Amino acid sequence: MNDREHDARVAALWILHGGACVKLLRAHGRYDHAENFEDALNEVASIVADEVGEDTLSAAMDWASDQLWGSAEHAVTGTPERKHLH
Repeated sequence: MNDREHDARVAALWILHGGACVKLLRAHGRYDHAENFEDALNEVASIVADEVGEDTLSAAMDWASDQLWGSAEHAVTGTPERKHLH
């Protein structure tokens, strides 16, 4: 694994962790905070994708999801929704 893949994997773990935080905020009625956090995660994903490449980040997100869920059949794949990128 090269440095770019390593950096993408680290970022992917943080992005998934951030997504869980967004869900927690929403579950507790903190919608404004959840929206702001989600917007920030989208920006982080955009920056990381620009640095390492979309394909590398997508592969890292798949890897991170596999690490969290333990099997490909339960994995959340691909990069996070990036509603503000295009």
